Amino acid sequence: MKRNSSIINLKGVAFTSSVVIGFLLAIPPLKDTPFSISVFLINALFVCLLSLAAWTVNISLIYLSENYSHLKIGDKVRRLLSYLLNELLLMPITYLCFLYFGNYFPIEQQEGIAFNNHKTVVFIFLLNTIITVIEGSVLQKNKRMMVELENAKLKTQNTEAFYNQLKQQIHPHFLFNSLNILKSLIKREPDIAEDYLIKLSDFLRASIASANENMVTLKEELELCTDYMEMQKIRFKKALQYSFKIPVDIQESGIVPIFSIQLLLENAIKHNSMTNEKPLKISIAYNSGYISVSNNCQLKLTSEASTGVGLKNLSERYKILLGEDITVTETKEEFSVWIKVLTDENSYNRG
Repeated sequence: MKRNSSIINLKGVAFTSSVVIGFLLAIPPLKDTPFSISVFLINALFVCLLSLAAWTVNISLIYLSENYSHLKIGDKVRRLLSYLLNELLLMPITYLCFLYFGNYFPIEQQEGIAFNNHKTVVFIFLLNTIITVIEGSVLQKNKRMMVELENAKLKTQNTEAFYNQLKQQIHPHFLFNSLNILKSLIKREPDIAEDYLIKLSDFLRASIASANENMVTLKEELELCTDYMEMQKIRFKKALQYSFKIPVDIQESGIVPIFSIQLLLENAIKHNSMTNEKPLKISIAYNSGYISVSNNCQLKLTSEASTGVGLKNLSERYKILLGEDITVTETKEEFSVWIKVLTDENSYNRG
């Protein structure tokens, strides 16, 4: 693709520049003679054709150097060949044109356009120099654009890989905590442990169904959250309370990263203590394009060991998706995290 784009760009520039060069270089021979439109047009056409011929030589050399690497044609060798081949090719063409078309000029102008070996060599050299400068500029610009494109593709691939890595961290993190809870319930309350296991199975089934999704509707995320919170209520009973305050239309149209709200719920439960007398109260609400997950602060004296994921994970995912961070607010009474709700599904990759 890179090689083809270089050749295609040069072909378009070759035609346009040849026309411009033809009209510009047709002017000097007229400065000491009476202006004649026919002489001007013939000179312009002649120089334009010579320019196109020179461009053809240069583009052919570029094509050979890029597509036949075994020829080992470097830039310096290619430019040298360009001058030699153009002199050898354009000299006879120029001579034949002067020989057969010189008589079309008025008698007093025929001497001024007569073929001259030295002048023609210099003219072809200057013409090819102009073309070489334009060619180098186009190739350099094309190379810079290709480098930028490759860098952008590489950055996108790295970002996608990093995002997928972050997303894959969530399942082991959640499963590790859930199995620990299940283990403790089996010892203390076998019947409740069975109910917990059923709900865990339902939750994992729903999450696996969305495993290939980066983004889910707010409704789907809240369904996951409901399953998760019901599991936690089996463990904590009345010591844990939660509520959803999100309009139905927002649930249908809103889009969030998968496991984003669930992760915030898990984070609140992980770092706070709760009893029947002092329950942990978690509120999930919607306000002006953002979801807030808030809880009353009842920090544990000894926090559970962290696996390094959680708020940091969610923060990194939001930076990748939106280029902005989540918002955390904290007072002595309340801890809240705000995440943006997306509304235009087509603007973001859900796969």
